Amino acid sequence: VKKKEFKKSVVDHTYRDYSRVEISDLVDDYKGVNDELFTSKLHMILSTPEYASFITWKPHGRAWTVVDKLKFTSIVLPKYFNHSNFNSFNRSVNGWGFKRLLKEGPDQKSYYHELFLNGRPELTSAMARLISPGKRLPNKAGEPDFYDISRRFPLPDPLAALP
Repeated sequence: VKKKEFKKSVVDHTYRDYSRVEISDLVDDYKGVNDELFTSKLHMILSTPEYASFITWKPHGRAWTVVDKLKFTSIVLPKYFNHSNFNSFNRSVNGWGFKRLLKEGPDQKSYYHELFLNGRPELTSAMARLISPGKRLPNKAGEPDFYDISRRFPLPDPLAALP
């Protein structure tokens, strides 16, 4: 039996900041956030204060991390994704193009995507599931410094949009 070969590539950490881009510049005929998409559900989870001890945004709002894997898989996953399998959740994260930060520092082991920003749920509508992403090999070199980016381009206050 021949073992299946996966396409391999090094993670490209080139980062374009979408914090000031309007959704209408990215999506033709935007009709609102699709709450059924994985990315929209994940954004909703991260924006729910009661889950912050399980999964949370990093302070700069451009990356997120699972803080308590056990509680996340037993409480949040079944409610939003009808399963409690972290590996399945992680495959979805990778399938939607999220990248993991591995360099030592405050963002180590967190995930990010250029179009996944705290306070900007509408940007998830411009995200697309990757087609056969293959195996992405870690690449610590070139990881973005979100603290520096946030100093130069702060995100809008997510609470300012609430009624």
